[in-house]
Amino acid sequence: MTHTESDLRELLTRRAREQGGGAGLDAIIRRGRRVRRTRRAFMAGAAALAVTTVALAGMQLRPAGPPVAQQPVDSAQVEQPVPEVPGKFEVRLGAKQFDMPLIHSERFDTLGARTVTFTPTSTYTGSKVLCEDPRAWVVTTERLKGGESGGGAARCGDGRGGMHHDELSAPDGWLDGPQTLKVWVFPSDAPVREVAKAVTGCRMFGKDTGCDESAQLHALTNPKVRERLLAELGERPGRWAVGIYDRPAG
Repeated sequence: MTHTESDLRELLTRRAREQGGGAGLDAIIRRGRRVRRTRRAFMAGAAALAVTTVALAGMQLRPAGPPVAQQPVDSAQVEQPVPEVPGKFEVRLGAKQFDMPLIHSERFDTLGARTVTFTPTSTYTGSKVLCEDPRAWVVTTERLKGGESGGGAARCGDGRGGMHHDELSAPDGWLDGPQTLKVWVFPSDAPVREVAKAVTGCRMFGKDTGCDESAQLHALTNPKVRERLLAELGERPGRWAVGIYDRPAG
């Protein structure tokens, strides 16, 4: 019993005696206790309900994320094929100046030797070799005027990786059917100098030039040097492409 309850009992007892009553004192006290318990239970329940209401309100009122709209594709960000093959070949032969369209192209993902087959439409057929690494070594061979095989070597990015014919240089029977272009592409760090010295001595037209880059390019035109490099390097990853260009038929 609390102190306040004791004081209340004493006060009620005294007044009951003065008024000659007291039979309902215990009932009054019990009723008072019930009222307090009920009030405490109600307050606790109200507090819990308030907490639950706030939590639910927080869940319902949390702003939803904005709808994700499909963005248009930016063509500038779309990965383009590497290397890109030009759509035309510019021919400049003295007073003759014209462009030839692309008639055939092939792409490769590994370096090494490849044979590209195409059907020419005129005697002006041209080709370009393009590499992801412009410092890659490129060698091309084709059928020449007399029927023999010939070609050249260059760094891929210097603009000399390819060939071009005209009515004077095109081989006999050039327009009779499919023709081929053989291409070798070696990585820029290929041991060209070491292989050239071992196979040919890396001499350019019989002269010792210290095996400079010109001498190394000359050595790459030797089939034995290319075969030795292929055997040592095998096929390595590297993207490159070949484009064939020609005048329209007729």
